[in-house]
Amino acid sequence: MKKSTIAALSLLVLASSCAGTRSTGDKHTAHAESFNFFGLQFPHDDQEMAWSMVPSGAEVHTVGTSPRDWTSVVGALASIFSFTSTQVEWTGSAPIEN
Repeated sequence: MKKSTIAALSLLVLASSCAGTRSTGDKHTAHAESFNFFGLQFPHDDQEMAWSMVPSGAEVHTVGTSPRDWTSVVGALASIFSFTSTQVEWTGSAPIEN
């Protein structure tokens, strides 16, 4: 493959990772996604990013995250090459803007 093709594909993959919040009344959800390549996460660690949008003292109801470890087959495959995501749901204070 040409270097320009590889660079274009890399930028496309990195641009597809995101983070954000959604609020309905006093119910809030923070989500973050990242692309994993041999243990490195781009553009950020999805778990840290999702939790950074949750205010301290919030009543957390649900946390969902993709497995990302080196001790299970699914976790190892996710760490080598995949997209992972984290979602945190809570009630109370509004999300922290990053």
